[in-house]
Amino acid sequence: MPNQNKTTPAATMPAMPAAKLRGFERISVPLLEAANRRPLVRRALHATSGWGFSFVVRAVTGPRWKIFGLEQLKSAAAVDGIVLAANHRSFFDLYVVSTAIKHGTRHMHEVAYPVRADFFYTHPIGPFLNLLAAGATMWPPVFRDDRRRELNPIGFQQLASTLGRGCVIGIHPEGTRSKLDDPYSYLKVKPGLGQLIVGCAPGVLVVPVFVGGLSNDAKVEVQRSYGKANRADHPIRMWFGEPIRADALQPIDDPAAMTEAVFARVRALGEADRAWMDSQRA
Repeated sequence: MPNQNKTTPAATMPAMPAAKLRGFERISVPLLEAANRRPLVRRALHATSGWGFSFVVRAVTGPRWKIFGLEQLKSAAAVDGIVLAANHRSFFDLYVVSTAIKHGTRHMHEVAYPVRADFFYTHPIGPFLNLLAAGATMWPPVFRDDRRRELNPIGFQQLASTLGRGCVIGIHPEGTRSKLDDPYSYLKVKPGLGQLIVGCAPGVLVVPVFVGGLSNDAKVEVQRSYGKANRADHPIRMWFGEPIRADALQPIDDPAAMTEAVFARVRALGEADRAWMDSQRA
């Protein structure tokens, strides 16, 4: 059943089973879970280091932003929170998209991005970067080993329990970053987004997003924005689709099919971007 209690995540959030955690995960997973379980701690972290990071993201990439469709989200009633479903070609995709939402709407005071458990939860530097640089927003961990079928659904339940007004969650339905040469080709989507939507309150808004024009190198991004290169030659395009209420998707009884229904709209936004880019070259 969709979670109806959005004010006390400590009471509704399931815990990752300690017996299933390994090595340094036994420290990192409970630590980040505790930070995100407590609304006051969560908001304090997101309002300090998290938003400091978003200021840097905007300073580095903002001069090249081309944003389409954000007005649809700006005018929407997001009383139960927002789930972003975006394509994935750059490490920076969701950071840039959520920064645009932060500065372009009033919908975001907290954010969470599920992140691979490797390094961020298995190496001591991972939680340090997460807490101090990202405000604990890189959470929950996504497991890619033999535990994924048991632990990842718990992570999506945790995310659903934290959703509410002012909370934005960013998901890549492809699961991993595409390295295909064609930016309009995509990897096969995973069922994770659908698993999250199943547990969401009916009014949660699911927003398809296509983002293009980002590299995977922070130095390159700085050079494109402030170096000798012409900014106009390297636009960062963000296309926001029409928000979909969770209860419009929840009748689909297969999480994989639910994910595919949303990602079909991401692909359509990609085609709009392809046409726009062709028009700029003409």
